Amino acid sequence: MFIRPATQSDADTLAPLFRAFFDEDGIDTPTDAIAANLRKMLADDRACIFVIAVDGQIAGFASGILTFGVEFGCAAELEDLYVCPQYRGRGWARPLLAAVLQWAEAQGASETILIITPEAEADQSLTRFYSKFGFKESRRITMYRSNFLSGG
Repeated sequence: MFIRPATQSDADTLAPLFRAFFDEDGIDTPTDAIAANLRKMLADDRACIFVIAVDGQIAGFASGILTFGVEFGCAAELEDLYVCPQYRGRGWARPLLAAVLQWAEAQGASETILIITPEAEADQSLTRFYSKFGFKESRRITMYRSNFLSGG
């Protein structure tokens, strides 16, 4: 088992893993958008994706992005963290998380945030997991607006 940065050549293998992750977490991003966004993310210096490989096969991934604002300056978001079901329980999420956190720190991020879906919290108690790494609840409300609104 080893962790490495993902490359464009990993996109076709990663896309179905992102689909599986999103399905588990109740995220309904269309599959074609996953593939397109993944390729863009792999080409963007403001983003990272690390994979964990076992016998040449990707067994999980973690991704992060950078943002900049007045409140925190450069900040990062842990976008996604996923270990394939057959490899869970081996502690592999920890080094994947560490890879993104180290990347964020090397990029000058003063904060790293993450968003947990209600489905993921109910199934995996993720707030307990992430609190072991210094994350704490922000007590903020996360909202979003789709720019692809339909029907007027």
